[in-house]
Amino acid sequence: MTDTRSAISRRRALSGAATIGIGVPLLAACGDDGSDGSAQDVTDATSPSATTKRTTTAEPTDPGTEGSSTAAGGGGIPTSEVPVGGGIIAGETVITQPTEGEFKAFSAVCTHQGCIVASFSDGFVVCPCHGSHFAIDTGQPTSDSLATAPLGSVDITVADGAITIG
Repeated sequence: MTDTRSAISRRRALSGAATIGIGVPLLAACGDDGSDGSAQDVTDATSPSATTKRTTTAEPTDPGTEGSSTAAGGGGIPTSEVPVGGGIIAGETVITQPTEGEFKAFSAVCTHQGCIVASFSDGFVVCPCHGSHFAIDTGQPTSDSLATAPLGSVDITVADGAITIG
């Protein structure tokens, strides 16, 4: 006779190992990368490849200004840093320029599982974790995205060639 208790134990052990083997990498993909969020990926919408990026840095939010973000000299993020048809990521805020002179801002936190969006492609903000795409003019996810809710709107002020968050 076969001892059923040992067969069940082996199954449980194999199931547990499979769960850990699949679950841990999956959770790691959605985790915090440990960055402080000060680096920005900027896509140049005028380049031949819409996925070309350059990295710039913006100063972090000054806690004494109730959530506003300004660059060195107190002038804000230069509007010239935000490409038409693309955008930049400043910490946990996405700033886009859907058309010349029109600026929008959204939360950079993907509504699918909370990852920080990381790039721009063909008029969309792209989440690196599961590939959700959000329109740069509305923050709405595409119909084939895992995210079903839009990116949250963020208040910005555009004045004198600079953008202030908050």
